[in-house]
Amino acid sequence: MSFSVYEITVPVMIHGLNVMDKYLDDAEALERFKGFEAGAILGERLAPDMLTFGEQFSVICNKVEAHMAKLMQEAPPEPHGLAISYPALNNRLIETRSFLKNVQPDEIAGAQSHTYELTPPIVRGWFGGNDYIRHLVLPDFFFHISVAHAILRQLGAKLGKRDYLGNLAQQSGGDYS
Repeated sequence: MSFSVYEITVPVMIHGLNVMDKYLDDAEALERFKGFEAGAILGERLAPDMLTFGEQFSVICNKVEAHMAKLMQEAPPEPHGLAISYPALNNRLIETRSFLKNVQPDEIAGAQSHTYELTPPIVRGWFGGNDYIRHLVLPDFFFHISVAHAILRQLGAKLGKRDYLGNLAQQSGGDYS
């Protein structure tokens, strides 16, 4: 069984952005529960050289748009600079999900067969489409979700794997127990 580039990127990313949306709600709830100053969690990070909780949202949205533009063989959009606040991040998630919902399968059909040039800071060189998608696009996307999850856990949020996986629905029609 094979999957199209669309099937392994767009619905997966929409699902992951829904998880991130829930993490924003969880962060606000944790601030209230623990008596943190409003917005304090947005500035938290796992390590000094890592992005903050709030920056994880801004960066994941920018990267989704940049990676999808590459797959569509279009120039990537300029990264959005935005205030790191709950309303701004929530709006950015909505905007990015809307962008993804407008991507049509034929716009990225065959993207696995193209070659993509990657530039620092992460890696430099030319990569085939399969490698680009499997070894950079998807792992990079999930990295930011897992870091946001870890920051909340570190601060005492009662989150587990189920939260990270999000709202799973059986859509394949298979018989699972």
